[in-house]
Amino acid sequence: MDRLKYLLMLVIMVFVLGACSDDDDPNTNISVISLEKGEKNDFDKYLENIFTEPYNIQFLYKWEDIESDMNYQLVPATYENSIKMANLVKYLCLDSYEEVAPDGFLEKYFPKMFMMVGSAAYRNNGTMVLGTAEGGLKITLYNINNLDVTNIDMLYRMYFRTIFHEFSHILHQTKDYSTDFDKISSAKYVGGSWNDAWNGKSSLEAGFISDYASKEANEDFVELIAHYITNTEASWLAKMNSAGASGKPILTQKITIVKSYMKEVWSIDMDDLREAIQTRAAKLDEQDLDNITIK
Repeated sequence: MDRLKYLLMLVIMVFVLGACSDDDDPNTNISVISLEKGEKNDFDKYLENIFTEPYNIQFLYKWEDIESDMNYQLVPATYENSIKMANLVKYLCLDSYEEVAPDGFLEKYFPKMFMMVGSAAYRNNGTMVLGTAEGGLKITLYNINNLDVTNIDMLYRMYFRTIFHEFSHILHQTKDYSTDFDKISSAKYVGGSWNDAWNGKSSLEAGFISDYASKEANEDFVELIAHYITNTEASWLAKMNSAGASGKPILTQKITIVKSYMKEVWSIDMDDLREAIQTRAAKLDEQDLDNITIK
């Protein structure tokens, strides 16, 4: 009987000691619920190389609920089109600014996050959301799954005017433009009714480069930047002529203030920036937009 008790105590001690030694092993403390996103693929590494390391920018293409707008029914962006868009943003936007902007300009002021969404988002009034921005830190681009890299006008309209527009908001919110700009069309801004205000009328003839520019002065200002640099010299002059005798002088007065602001405050010549973008756009068909090779 004593021998049986002894053996039983020995077995219990071995079990307890074994349990203690397992607790001491750090590998046993790993939760069965892992929050890790897994190993980085080649595209993830490429994004770090062209966005994160030089500019501290995150480029999100994998679906993340926390970063998505739950007010819309949305789908993730495809892997293939996300690669194309990443290369487009680098080529048409960042590299163009690098050609003309002071050293450190993009690193300091450019938005720090891009979010890709595969589908379009529609407002209750039927208008499409081309992109959104949050506090100058994050830009969300929609409709990535319908990306057409052969159509530069569509690229400007659907994606890049949004990027240039939102980046320009960051600039004027950091260092504001002259109040002289606000006075030019102060009596003509239509606020939230901009989408309905121009039915059967021309916002160009009223001195606005787009319908949305008529919302208020800040939107007017950044729309001028976004449209000026995404139009060739010839297409810009055509718009001015379409504005007619009433709108052209107003637009000319506004763009003069915008150019002066960009030059004096940010040391960026708007004509040089437009030239950089348009030269790159003309060579877009020569670019390998599927490339994710780290140089």
